[in-house]
Amino acid sequence: MNDSGGFELVPLTDEQVEKQRQALLEKRERVLQAVRAAEQNQDPDELRVADEMDLSSVGYDQAFEFRLRDRDATLLKKIDKALRRIESNEYNFCEECEGVIGSARLSARPEANLCIDCKEKQEHTEKMYEKRRQRMTSFEM
Repeated sequence: MNDSGGFELVPLTDEQVEKQRQALLEKRERVLQAVRAAEQNQDPDELRVADEMDLSSVGYDQAFEFRLRDRDATLLKKIDKALRRIESNEYNFCEECEGVIGSARLSARPEANLCIDCKEKQEHTEKMYEKRRQRMTSFEM
């Protein structure tokens, strides 16, 4: 048994790593296609709008589009990093504790670089900082 309460995790076989590499390459291509499609659908005349409501709507749409692009750029970086980790034979090892990242986790998120235990710790820490930031900003109001 491991800390996650499951069975002992074993490193992926070469065949499993190759399958993950293919999944990463396919995911990368899907994200790039979505980015290209979004760029092609962008209307340069969108800012020439008739009234304030239209302008507000366009501003909201643009902000949403920028958030999506930022998310896609972050995902592409994670995918590229995972591909580099495959090349260096570090792929299914946690960057934090150097333990094995489970095959189920990698199947769900092939770009994962942390085991489930370390990811949960990271998310807990992030939540603590978020709560602290919310408290700090509420005092400023």
